[in-house]
Amino acid sequence: MSSLFTRDELERYSKKFICFLYDTTSGDLNKSHKAIDIFFQAISTGAYERPSYGYQATNEIVRNLTAEGLVDMISTSDVRLTSKGLEKCKKDCR
Repeated sequence: MSSLFTRDELERYSKKFICFLYDTTSGDLNKSHKAIDIFFQAISTGAYERPSYGYQATNEIVRNLTAEGLVDMISTSDVRLTSKGLEKCKKDCR
């Protein structure tokens, strides 16, 4: 499957995504957030006019963060930080 993003873009958007998740959950590992909402609020801000791109982009970002062990998918649409993700956010966000 081809990627929507370059490696640099994926890293940059993944950081924005995880920092937004960190902010909205106040770093609480028991709280989750809808991944697509994070994408539209933190990353796209209207950049994609076709919602299907938003879903594809969100899936790509979530797959990347999951592979790095920074977030867990807890349902088809919700993600939460892992303890490793929380440590990264404490260092990288803000």
